[in-house]
Amino acid sequence: MKPRYLLDLNIVLDYLLQREPWHPLAKALFQAEAQERVDLYLSANGVATLHYFIRKQDSRRKALAKVGMILRRLRLADVTAAVVERALSLGLEDLEDGIQAAAALEAGIPVLVTRNLKDFGRIEALQIIPPEVAAAALGVNGRAP
Repeated sequence: MKPRYLLDLNIVLDYLLQREPWHPLAKALFQAEAQERVDLYLSANGVATLHYFIRKQDSRRKALAKVGMILRRLRLADVTAAVVERALSLGLEDLEDGIQAAAALEAGIPVLVTRNLKDFGRIEALQIIPPEVAAAALGVNGRAP
């Protein structure tokens, strides 16, 4: 059985917008997905946010194309009323982070990959890891900033 990771939006944006110095690690994770070493997820609430940030840098057409590519590559973790309620109970500072974590928990995804470890704190039953640890665990080459 392949590992399952939910990617924080910062990792997906690092990949799509080629944000340095983080792009190589994000690219390594997407390469692992292409090699079928891992199933990568994005919380469903992140799709609109993803489009918003891409659109700030690209045309509407390019932004929609990039979002479409992500939707073909990544699986979505549903965001339901139960997910939002669980997110509120996690007590994180940022509700968006809470929703991502709760979506992972509700979908049975054991790992959340983020550059912002401190934003997630410690959440029981969810491993929060940086992209360099995720890449190493998958045996793909990415360099840490």
